[in-house]
Amino acid sequence: MIRGLYTSASGMLALQNRQDSLANNLANINTPGYKQDVGVMRAFPEQLLSRMRDSEGPDFPGVPTMPGQPAIIGRLNSGVYMSEAIPAFTQGDIEETRNPYDVALLDNLQPDQDGNERRLFYSVARIEDLTQPAQEEDIRYTRNGNWSVNAEGYLVTPDGYYVLDNQNQAIRLNNDPLTVVNVGQDLKINQAGELLYRDSVSKDYQVLTNHQRLGLSVVTDPQKLVREGTNIFRYEGDAEVKAIDIAEAEDQAALAAGEYDTPTVAGRYGTQQGWRERSNVDPAQTMTSMMSVLRAYEANQRVITTIDGTLDKAANEIGRVNG
Repeated sequence: MIRGLYTSASGMLALQNRQDSLANNLANINTPGYKQDVGVMRAFPEQLLSRMRDSEGPDFPGVPTMPGQPAIIGRLNSGVYMSEAIPAFTQGDIEETRNPYDVALLDNLQPDQDGNERRLFYSVARIEDLTQPAQEEDIRYTRNGNWSVNAEGYLVTPDGYYVLDNQNQAIRLNNDPLTVVNVGQDLKINQAGELLYRDSVSKDYQVLTNHQRLGLSVVTDPQKLVREGTNIFRYEGDAEVKAIDIAEAEDQAALAAGEYDTPTVAGRYGTQQGWRERSNVDPAQTMTSMMSVLRAYEANQRVITTIDGTLDKAANEIGRVNG
């Protein structure tokens, strides 16, 4: 019975962590680009139970029968725990905002030839020297395309990270001392992520100086991404994070070599300016899961109450010494 108390208590702790994860998902239902966490529940190692000093135990082939040997009863699970919360990187719905600094990322990349999942992210970073490209160890990844322009004229995320271009440089739209261009609300981002602005004289769209394209990165095995805050991830996997132009070139080369017939990168992604990706949290499913977790938590509570009552009777009634 004492073992049952520990088993039920471990279940309650695991369910509490699961409930916290679900509550965090529900709280971020309106956070652009948020990826919900999925709690992974695992059991503790099973224990093999046996009766000690049992002379009537079963016979096992090849094992001599000796008086007092333990008799195996069976296996007992010793509880459960929530080992980790893994983000689910499924595509979220997109909604129109008509804000030129909102960019939704559409991603339908197929797995690589080894079957590893691949996902597309924006590259962002905190940079001390804005005249230099971001260092590899400082680059982070996000799906949140809800951006703004700071006082220095740089494109930044709500968390204060600089949005990077395909050269890992911070993107400056206004107040650039090297040019006289102030893009402002005339920023144009096409489906390939190229950055354009409307020329004040010709009224035609031209490529933004030194910022030809958004820094889109292909992450292989995104489960190796570690969450930093709400919407920012750090990659700790062994696979190389590739820029979209490199991944697309490799895809075209593999197609030309006949390694496969259907593109896995080319034509399977795009950016949509004036739109933003919503959270991929399903509110109805999340509420249902929270109710199921609550019911399981209450069941473990009742088990503890029952065992406690049984122990109380064993100690105070059955074990009472008369006289």
